[in-house]
Formats: sequence, structure tokens, C-alpha cells
Amino acid sequence: MPTILSAPDRLTAAQKKATTTLFLAGPFEDTGTGWRDDVIAAYADLDITIIDPRNERWAGLEAGSPGRRGAYDWQCAAAFDADVVIVWVPAEAQAPTALMTLGYLAAKRGNAKRSSSVIVGGDGGDGLVQLFAQNQQLFPAGNDLDEVVRIARLALEQAIASR
Repeated sequence: MPTILSAPDRLTAAQKKATTTLFLAGPFEDTGTGWRDDVIAAYADLDITIIDPRNERWAGLEAGSPGRRGAYDWQCAAAFDADVVIVWVPAEAQAPTALMTLGYLAAKRGNAKRSSSVIVGGDGGDGLVQLFAQNQQLFPAGNDLDEVVRIARLALEQAIASR
């Protein structure tokens, strides 16, 4: 059963060494059951830590405010430290923070081996999100969330085995 780490909590150095982590980047405005909840449920059998950046206080932060910058910094740091990152940006969603996080990961993860643990899904930006992922040596996984979850599971299992 996964442990859920919610924003703005952080893992200690000892916890980072002891657990495999999955960061979920994407839109916060969910429809239906919510894509994040579906992803979390898909990994119910794995002993991992899922970093979920949802925080009800962050929605009310004004653009350009120190609090908004802190929220963005937390998300970038948590995503960068994670073993596997899912970036899900469906065509109908607005996910500016996820897109900025994706850009941050592409810029900071210059090692192609490590970058392959960033699985990007959805047709956000008329397919430009997938094109960006491909050009940055990330892992573009198409527009099917189930396929993104399947590919991320392979990366998670590999990360667990390497601990």
C-alpha cells in the first residue's frame, strides 16, 4: 500500500533513501473521480511513496505572490527528487504549473537515463506537450492515462528493484 505525501510536506533524507517515490504533476481541476485518485488507486499494491501536490490553500494564492512562488518551488523540488514522475496534461485541461514543472525537469535533468523516469501523457497544448517531452528525451506516452500508468509502473518496479 502506498504512502501518500501531500504538499507541502517533504521527505527526510533517510526517507528518500528508503522509499521509491512517484510525483504526480498535472491539472488540479478534476472531473469525475479525478485522474490523481485513479493513478493512486492503480498502485495500491506497491510499497512506494506517492507525492501528491494537491493543497487546498494553494488554489487561492495570487499569481506572483511569495506563497505561489513557494508552492511552485516545492513542486519542482519534489518532482526533481522523485524516482518517477507522471506529467498528465489532457487536451481539455489548463495545467500551467505542471507545464512549468515539466520545463524545469527538462532543464535540470540533463542525464537521459534519469530523464526517462519522466512519463508524459495527454494532448495538452494541441500535442505540443508530447512533442516537448520527445525533444527533451523524456518519455512521451500518448493520450491514454491507463498506458501512462502502465509505463510508470514499469519504471517504478525498476526503481524498487534497484534499491
